[in-house]
Amino acid sequence: MEITVLGTASIGGVPEWDCTCPNCAVARLDPRLRRTRSSITATVNGDQHVLFDAGHDLKKQLEANGIVPRVETAGETFRESRLDSVFLTHGHADHTVGVAEFCTGKSFEIPLYGPPDLIDFLFGSEDRPNYFGELGRLARNYVIPIKLEPEKTITRLCELEITSFEVSHTKVLENGRKYPSSTYAYEIKHGDRRIVYAPDLGKLDPWLLDRLEGADVFLMDATFWWDDELDRISGIPITSYHLGHVPQEEAIEILKGRDIGRVIFTHFNHTNPSIVENGEQWKKVEKAGMETAFNGMKIKV
Repeated sequence: MEITVLGTASIGGVPEWDCTCPNCAVARLDPRLRRTRSSITATVNGDQHVLFDAGHDLKKQLEANGIVPRVETAGETFRESRLDSVFLTHGHADHTVGVAEFCTGKSFEIPLYGPPDLIDFLFGSEDRPNYFGELGRLARNYVIPIKLEPEKTITRLCELEITSFEVSHTKVLENGRKYPSSTYAYEIKHGDRRIVYAPDLGKLDPWLLDRLEGADVFLMDATFWWDDELDRISGIPITSYHLGHVPQEEAIEILKGRDIGRVIFTHFNHTNPSIVENGEQWKKVEKAGMETAFNGMKIKV
């Protein structure tokens, strides 16, 4: 099984359009330091891929990683989809707006899975469709929205077993509704190899730590380094935990010594100092035996 890390940033990317913080300023000068929104694919043969999340940068990411139609196999229509299926984690824009890319002139009817409330939020129903439900017949011709219950295992590409499970991240309203939807993490298994993908994660609860035992790879949320990072850098008085993210410096300490093959951090906010190569926080990640994901990273499991 091979994982391709398409993107590694949170909702604003790096650089963020309205920011001149040190990370954004240097990324504007050096394209190698730019980061697109977080997303991954999984494949067993390099031909067809399962996509996890579809953000603003999806088209550019697929092109950059060669997950594109091939002249020799596209046939008389000149069209080919290298994506077998799509699994969405939750309803925030950096994980969903790229679904609009599938609204083109050739119908591949790509299965699109997500939490039931997320599917309702994005597509609505046939008689009362929401935005994606009406967008160029997206849900009629181009994708097949499928409500995926937690702990349900779906087999794709005949060999990949993908199991959803709910984690904390999105806001819970007074009426109990998750806003804008519930959040799933995904276990991706091929034979006895197992990856857990949780790009947005509010807590490293004991039950989750137990579940992670023995995983070959844990790709996890590193939106902010400090809990008060936004206040420190941008003067925004809101915390990492309030926004539904475990601060990375705390995650490192919690995960130290766990029976996890590789801990790889992704989904970085533009303010996170750990993306500065060989910087203080970068070195702390390395010292802990953990890794910083980068756009185009290949993970063989």
